[in-house]
Amino acid sequence: MAPREKTKGEVSDLKAKLAAVIKTGTLPQPKDGKGGSSGKGSASATPKDTQTIKRGLFKSILHYMTINVDMSGLFTQMIIASTPTNDIVLKKMLYLYICTYAQQKPDLTLLAVNTLTKDCGDSDPTVRGLALRSLCSLRVPNLIEYLLQPLKTGLSDRDAYVRRTAVLGVLKVFRLDPNIVEELELELKLKEMFANDQDSQVVANSLSVLQQIVRSPQDLITKPVVYSLLNRLKEFSEWSQCAVLEFVSNYRPEDGDETFDIMNVLEDRLQHSNSALVLATIKVFLHLTIAIPDIHQQVLERIRGPLFTMMHNKGPEISYTVASHLRLLVERAPMLFSQDYKQFYCRYNDSIHVKKVKLKMLTSVADESNAYDIVNEICEYATDPNETISRESIKAVGTIAMNLGQTADGLVERLLSFLDMNMDHVTAETYIVMADMVRCLPDQVEKCVDALALLKSVEVVSPEAREAIVWILGAYGDRLQEAPYILETMVLGFDEDHARTQLALLTAAAKLFFKRPPECHRLLIDVLEKGSESANQDVHDRALFYFRLLKRDIQAASQVLGSAPPTTATFGEQLGSDLKDALFKEFNSLSPLYGEPASNFVAGDEEIEYEIDLYENAGGENGAQGGEDANGGAAYADTNLLDLSDDLASLAAPVADPQAQASAAQPPPQQAAPPAPQDPMALLDMLDVQKPAVPVAPVAPAVRLSPSPSMDAGKFQQLWGSLANQDSFVVSSPQVRARVPELANSMKAIGVITMASGGQEPVYKFYQYAQQEGANSVYLVELIANTQGGALSVTCKSDSAALIKPFASFYQQSLTSYVT
Repeated sequence: MAPREKTKGEVSDLKAKLAAVIKTGTLPQPKDGKGGSSGKGSASATPKDTQTIKRGLFKSILHYMTINVDMSGLFTQMIIASTPTNDIVLKKMLYLYICTYAQQKPDLTLLAVNTLTKDCGDSDPTVRGLALRSLCSLRVPNLIEYLLQPLKTGLSDRDAYVRRTAVLGVLKVFRLDPNIVEELELELKLKEMFANDQDSQVVANSLSVLQQIVRSPQDLITKPVVYSLLNRLKEFSEWSQCAVLEFVSNYRPEDGDETFDIMNVLEDRLQHSNSALVLATIKVFLHLTIAIPDIHQQVLERIRGPLFTMMHNKGPEISYTVASHLRLLVERAPMLFSQDYKQFYCRYNDSIHVKKVKLKMLTSVADESNAYDIVNEICEYATDPNETISRESIKAVGTIAMNLGQTADGLVERLLSFLDMNMDHVTAETYIVMADMVRCLPDQVEKCVDALALLKSVEVVSPEAREAIVWILGAYGDRLQEAPYILETMVLGFDEDHARTQLALLTAAAKLFFKRPPECHRLLIDVLEKGSESANQDVHDRALFYFRLLKRDIQAASQVLGSAPPTTATFGEQLGSDLKDALFKEFNSLSPLYGEPASNFVAGDEEIEYEIDLYENAGGENGAQGGEDANGGAAYADTNLLDLSDDLASLAAPVADPQAQASAAQPPPQQAAPPAPQDPMALLDMLDVQKPAVPVAPVAPAVRLSPSPSMDAGKFQQLWGSLANQDSFVVSSPQVRARVPELANSMKAIGVITMASGGQEPVYKFYQYAQQEGANSVYLVELIANTQGGALSVTCKSDSAALIKPFASFYQQSLTSYVT
């Protein structure tokens, strides 16, 4: 039996059973072989039996709901079968069912409103609260008038449970219609309850709701309110205490005495077993004393103990959370924690994430007094079985050495000793760190360059490491006799290298050419030839740029390529003071864990999500062929490819214009390198000996895309259905899943703009367009990404029959370079 038929059968069976229970109070009897009743169980069922049968049927229905089987067709039977009843279990199951399908069946939901309204006046407070909660959870705007009176009555109910439920119900009404809350003066009622209600949970719920519905939450933070909450703090549940303390953290005391009074009241919360409550208390202490430096430092000293205890004695999740918050404090005041560096040593049972945070804290607290002890400990982690921790430890040693500056001689030697470990990832990460180190520590260049003398480039396979090696050789190759010959060896495998390594080789060969021309002229010609033949557009363009620059003006090329390597004291990856302050304000939230303010990862209400309507057969046979059907492109004429009204959020995020970025980030003038040892014209002649005749791009030079094309959705839809010139291809790669999120941004960098995109795992669709520079020719692209199969199915269309093939080849090569 097909799954759909089976589902229909189950719904029909349950419907028949409900009908029988409604009519006879028992389940239908099975028939005997002659078509009659078997006679078993024919006696009338007792009320208790009927109740048991109903419970069983309701449980079955809820079970199917949880596995996403549509049970909305039983709406009427469910309501009839459950009324009248005093069984609280049946009521809870019925209310859950009604709330689930209320928006889908708003007309039928009206039948259940009378039942819910009646139960809101039940003598049992549990039933009253349950009915009121369900009534407020219907989320049907047309039925809001039916819940207002029960809600107002619930706010004044004699039972605290009902009042708690009613307070939360105000927020649900506010989200449906904010004007009603204002018209009925429910906000004033909540403020009254917040100030005078005897039940602590009602007060906590009122605080939570008021913070979300009042226009200015800051107006709630007054001295009487704060004092009232603090005096009743121990009456609240742990969750409510956290909410209250978050509220109090925004209060600013009038003087120092008031600050001490509040901290004295909260002192015992620092010893609480609940880590969330401890962090909330710490946030109050930190924010209260932020304007009093001396007291703030004392607070930091006071909270170290609780934080260390939670980081070491809790589970991995809490340990990571506490460590992330502790890291924020360590980076704000490293000297205060410098004597506690052993607290940050990794333990054998620490999770990988905790170890990474501890390594970052160790780099922050390292100074001249403890750096060598810390580095000795970190060096032990370089052989960790986990490659991530091993790499992070090597990076930490390099960071400490760069932070110490002139006193880092011994630390640099410890770093270079990692090259003798004969572990691929250790060696690779060491070279990467060396490239950063020579930029920060010019006096350590000789040691790092000498370490490359015995390098066998074939043994280094990491693209990042090979890129770092090439950069060092290009920048400081004049100090290493073997530099040109190492680069020549690496150029032999140019075609197999990653694009980032190829780009580095082009630059290194050009830079080293001006320092050691007799030894590097052949190297430069070889790398330019290979670069001009590369299928990667970036590599191809850089090779042509260098060739034309050298050909046109050798002096200008010397200034551009032969300048001294830059030095820097800091890197962009380090947290700036502004970011640290922003994270400090959001202490005890997700921001310290993510390392960025909440505005970066929490979408605001004003954020617009562009959506796309995917075809039902996107992952099927047609999807694999780029979406074309048997009739070609004509089938798209009646289908809105750019329908943005569905529920699939766009993956394409707007990015800055790459040309605008390039123009806004012009490099500052740099000091020219010393004159080359030979006459510039002789160097040019040397370059011309065996230069490539005319470097030709293998990706069709006729394709030149405009950096800022424009097209609206209607025009795209019209052209897609009418253009006949098309080409299709499929690109396969195991990296498709990882590359899909940034695919739109990557394509924009080459002039292909994403009009709309969307989908859900494992199939995503992208609709893109581009325009020929200096012409009216346009290109349209449909890309279907199957992350499960690792395939990208592409269909390209154009109004130019001559350009469709070159564009498809250009797009295929760019896409292949991105995903491989």
